[in-house]
Amino acid sequence: MIDGQTGPAERPAAGRRSWVLLLLLIPFVGTLYPDWYARVQPSLYGIPFFIWYQFAMVLVGVLVTLAVYLVQWGARDWRS
Repeated sequence: MIDGQTGPAERPAAGRRSWVLLLLLIPFVGTLYPDWYARVQPSLYGIPFFIWYQFAMVLVGVLVTLAVYLVQWGARDWRS
């Protein structure tokens, strides 16, 4: 590159660290079959289990996606 400019981030080699993509299945499988979590008890501050479990799966999905991104591309890209 000219004048110390950096190009786009290089993609990880195919197969290398691709196992980490399987982590993206965690929130999907966690909400796949509603009969697993379609109940009222235990409630959390009066919120039925069905509702707060789904909110928790959204947060899990965000954290898993962040973890996969950091493993695939590295923390250096995330901070810039």
